[in-house]
Amino acid sequence: MSFDISAVVTALGDEAIGKAGEPLGLEKEQSVRVAHALAAHAGLGDEEMKRAVAADTGLSEEVVAAMLKRLGEMAAEKLMNDTPVGAAVEGAKQQAMAAVGDAGAAALRGLGGLFGRK
Repeated sequence: MSFDISAVVTALGDEAIGKAGEPLGLEKEQSVRVAHALAAHAGLGDEEMKRAVAADTGLSEEVVAAMLKRLGEMAAEKLMNDTPVGAAVEGAKQQAMAAVGDAGAAALRGLGGLFGRK
């Protein structure tokens, strides 16, 4: 599955991207600059992209990699919260839990016969 960084940057917007960089010690401008540089260099290989973005922004490759990871996490959150995918996953979880509960109850009923109960 391909990760379209430019689509993520567009979907998240500069405000959210600015907040994403705060835990990394980045100011909003720096976060946005890193995100846009990642989108611009997305066609390069992973390591080459990190080097190019680090050179463009004056930040370390570690910071660039951390920001890329954070953008991926935010994209996943947005997908789960703002699209039908999240509802589908939640529905599947509820169905699975119900099935496990039903199976457990049936197993307990079966154990009742082992101890002289019916």
